[in-house]
Amino acid sequence: MSVQPANPDNAHRPLDKHHDLAAILSHVESRRVGNDYTIQFESKVYQIASKDVRAGLRGGDVRVEKRRDESIAVRFRNRYLAVSECDLRPKQTKPKPVKKPRPVTTARKPSDWNKNFDLQKSVPLWKAASSSGARAQELP
Repeated sequence: MSVQPANPDNAHRPLDKHHDLAAILSHVESRRVGNDYTIQFESKVYQIASKDVRAGLRGGDVRVEKRRDESIAVRFRNRYLAVSECDLRPKQTKPKPVKKPRPVTTARKPSDWNKNFDLQKSVPLWKAASSSGARAQELP
């Protein structure tokens, strides 16, 4: 069963020179360029060619287009960049710090700075303050 169009005129338009059908029909994602001019896409690392390095590229965002033929195209602003797949970088593992043995120390003599201090036998704070001549501060 078919339906007749309300208007029989053909509304299709031909592709112009500025239409890039491969880019239009691609899966697009955005990636951030690393300090070493690499991007990561689908668990792979891609190096941007040195001839395509531009101001603002490092740390900038690029448009990654995965085309229907499984190729990728990387665009920065309005310019396509040449990229090549790199080997995965080995994970940087920090060496475990070597634990130094603690030096053997002798026990310290306990301090006696509060030897005669007993909270139960001490003078209440308000009484000590009033006998010292201190005046109470007025609250604003």
